Amino acid sequence: MHICLLPAEILLDIFQIIHDGVDELGYPYHHTTAALARTCRLFKEPALNTLWKNIIGLKPLISCLPEGVSERTQGYVTLTRLLSPEEWNTVGQYARRIRSLVIYDSQLARIDDRVIQLLISMPSPAPLLQNLHSLEWWDDRECFFPLLRTLLVPTISSVKLGSVGRRPWAPSFAKSALLASLGARSPSIQELVCAYSGVGDSHEICEFVCSWQELNRLVTGVLNIRSLRHLASLPSLKSLHFRIHEFNDTQPNITPIFSTQLDEVSIAAPAPSFFNRYLRNVRFLSCQTAILCVGESDGLSFSTRIPEPPYDSLDVPDLIDSLSTSFSSTLERISINFGFLWLDDPNLVLGFDAVAPLMSFSRLTKLDLQFFCISTIDDAALKIMARSWPQLEHFLFGSATKRVDPPSLTFTGLVHLIQHCRHLRNIEMPFSACAIDITCELFSNAIPNEKITSIFVGISPITSPVAVACQLHTLLPNLTTVKAGRILPSLPRPFRNIKDDWKKVDEFLVVLSESAKMKEKLGQLSQDRSLQALRTVSSLG
Repeated sequence: MHICLLPAEILLDIFQIIHDGVDELGYPYHHTTAALARTCRLFKEPALNTLWKNIIGLKPLISCLPEGVSERTQGYVTLTRLLSPEEWNTVGQYARRIRSLVIYDSQLARIDDRVIQLLISMPSPAPLLQNLHSLEWWDDRECFFPLLRTLLVPTISSVKLGSVGRRPWAPSFAKSALLASLGARSPSIQELVCAYSGVGDSHEICEFVCSWQELNRLVTGVLNIRSLRHLASLPSLKSLHFRIHEFNDTQPNITPIFSTQLDEVSIAAPAPSFFNRYLRNVRFLSCQTAILCVGESDGLSFSTRIPEPPYDSLDVPDLIDSLSTSFSSTLERISINFGFLWLDDPNLVLGFDAVAPLMSFSRLTKLDLQFFCISTIDDAALKIMARSWPQLEHFLFGSATKRVDPPSLTFTGLVHLIQHCRHLRNIEMPFSACAIDITCELFSNAIPNEKITSIFVGISPITSPVAVACQLHTLLPNLTTVKAGRILPSLPRPFRNIKDDWKKVDEFLVVLSESAKMKEKLGQLSQDRSLQALRTVSSLG
């Protein structure tokens, strides 16, 4: 079939593929899409719809104005006169095609007040962007809020509001008033990203959260019990990110229970102790991913006055225990992240007893505890843990800590992990790498994992790099890269030469891998020759 006979929907798909592609220099093919719009009448509409579907900044709209209407003065884009009805129609022909708009602070800084006044004063009763579905606004200057209100049309299903660098808004009366009107302006919002950086003005967030009935994803600030109870009643909610401060208004007799399936819950707090009582008063009965962020993590900052780490040594075990209380055993992914100040905290040392509550999550496919020091956990403890998580695919364990404590884990612990977690694809874990008895039952009976091609060992002491490389190749035949952590000149004796030794392991693995490929190729060649010889003998008979 000739391309001109294809339905408009097929043409849209074709043009979108072209539009999303890049040339040999890495530049997008936007000019190709524009050329297609000028090729013939059949191509014009679908090509223009593709070209204008996703827009960044207001410059494309301003560029639609006739020559002489807009000009650049002292670095600002301004207007020389008002638009005629015909010129408004021209702008509207392109504006109605926009489905997604992203506005950054740097773009607003380059247009003057005349342009803003023009865009918010469109004479038509219909909104300027009447078919807009997604709006991202990354600026907190209130002088531009009239334009923001104009862009908040009823068709919007996704709104992301924040400051420079996608940071949370600082609370103000003007922002509170804007948020209060959001439900009336855009009642069909399904995704909302808007977090206040403070706590005292979070009441507005809680109030307008309770007005949504179709939310699918929410990233916001501090939520009170009323908001959580409302969100727990929404069958549409799949992703929830919020912050906690102190113990908010948790009440022993009121426990929000999220019974519907959630894909992800992310909770941020200034310190571990903030989670302990809070999580014990909320239940997530069906959730796939739990992310707990301590400090300025996950893009959410805190303006609260809290003491700097270290904290009480019981805070971290209590945090893990409260997580196991709040979330059901069907959880599949767990991450506990810490801000930069925490990485060398002496209380971020995990013992087996602290990790034990997580063993009830038998369906785990990802466990991210990379910020903890795991120096007290030995091979026997890791064996018990690995048996509890047979579905594990991603294991990040103590690899990002700044503490330099000799690990109790050895190569034997790595063998236990590979033996009991057959689906592993990613391992990031420090251990003492050394030669072991390869004739022992544990090593000789271990089934090789062919999924892993790279591992991260953090700051792991190592002896006998050749033996370690051979053992790794036997267990992980497709392993080609071992990445070590940043090596500091002041490291104690067990760690001083590990950079060079792990580099040797990397080099040996490349040789072993190439050798294995060569043997496989020669084996296949030999097999082919044997088959050919058999065919020849058979034909002679």
